[in-house]
Amino acid sequence: MRLGTIIDISLVDVPGIPVTVIFTAGCNFDCPYCQNAELIPLDSGHERTPEQIAKEAQGHLTDGYCITGGEPTIYGDLPELLRLLAVDEEKHINLNTQGSVPRILEQSMPYLDSVWLDFKTIPEKYQEIARTRRDPWPKVEESINMLLDSDVAFWPRTTYVGTLMTPDDIAGIMEALSRMGFKGSYLVQNYRASDGTRPDEVKGFTAPAVEELESAVASPPTGIEIRLEWR
Repeated sequence: MRLGTIIDISLVDVPGIPVTVIFTAGCNFDCPYCQNAELIPLDSGHERTPEQIAKEAQGHLTDGYCITGGEPTIYGDLPELLRLLAVDEEKHINLNTQGSVPRILEQSMPYLDSVWLDFKTIPEKYQEIARTRRDPWPKVEESINMLLDSDVAFWPRTTYVGTLMTPDDIAGIMEALSRMGFKGSYLVQNYRASDGTRPDEVKGFTAPAVEELESAVASPPTGIEIRLEWR
């Protein structure tokens, strides 16, 4: 596994729980608006064993861990890292994923308490946004269905990017979630330019106004609560 960095404590990555954040390096998507673009290359970060990462992450005054990236599930030894972190059963373990590797997600689920799944766009536009050789949506759908059938808390979210996305995309994502049987809170957060993005890639993207989504917020599918977090 390749490690980007470890943040000792975060109060914002898991609602209500202070966590140590582990950033894996490398991603199989290439979303143009990525806020951690330095972690996209598969040779980014540094090679570490699960034992080395767990030793570095443990011992902080937090109540759990958030494993993010990059994309953690591209690594076959992710379940082993989670197993090592789960030794302390009182610690909450959260995974951030885009859901494109359901096989590794399935192996990881016995050690997980919650999953943030980054629902990139409507199913029909997945390959366009992720910029992959093959359409990743079938694998993402498999991961979502797996999470819905589990006891792991499933938290879908989308980064809304001005000029790249429309309110109809958000409505379409909610409809897709509803068709799969999801009921609960769906988080939409705003894109904003940051030092972590690639300037040439984000030309033309804008930080959207929350008012753009008023129509989508007005009538979500039954059982879905849309939550807007504009930073």
